[in-house]
Amino acid sequence: MSNQQVLKFNGSRIKNIHHLAHLIDSCKDKHLVFEFEDNYIAVLEREAATAASSCILKDYGIPSERSSDMVEPYVDLWGDNQAIDQDFGESPVSNLEIGIDGLLWA
Repeated sequence: MSNQQVLKFNGSRIKNIHHLAHLIDSCKDKHLVFEFEDNYIAVLEREAATAASSCILKDYGIPSERSSDMVEPYVDLWGDNQAIDQDFGESPVSNLEIGIDGLLWA
């Protein structure tokens, strides 16, 4: 897997990186499900991912988990339904729905 765009998080289409950060921060589900283009799915246990985050940052010398512009609260400027059925035209991004029988990483 390389250079893959996240299309959905826990079934919600991603509008932008700030939206993704908001969805992750507000998630109370047991799993974090990332759906990528090319029908690729990555699933993390939320509590394990949260617990491992500070160690990963430290091990790789990353000073903070996100940039300062991502710390501000997310404001949805387009409303909840604007970007849901967006057609991506000639872009490599797919509108294809991914079923639950995809790859499962836990």
